[in-house]
Amino acid sequence: MAVFTSVYDPMDKEKKEKMEEHQELLADMLDLAIQELEEIAKDSEIYMIDQMKICDDYESIFQCLKHQVLKRKA
Repeated sequence: MAVFTSVYDPMDKEKKEKMEEHQELLADMLDLAIQELEEIAKDSEIYMIDQMKICDDYESIFQCLKHQVLKRKA
């Protein structure tokens, strides 16, 4: 659930350094996080909601996360 805990935090120097240090793993880490969120959505009544849309499969969860990141950067 670390994906949710830092969504609204600004990118500080430590986070940026970690991302640069582990850049080759980021795609795999994101993939794993999305798969875990998809499993949570299937097994419970907890869903991500973005623009009044329930995100409960891989593609929609990815789009929800992408939208939140773009909104944060704006």
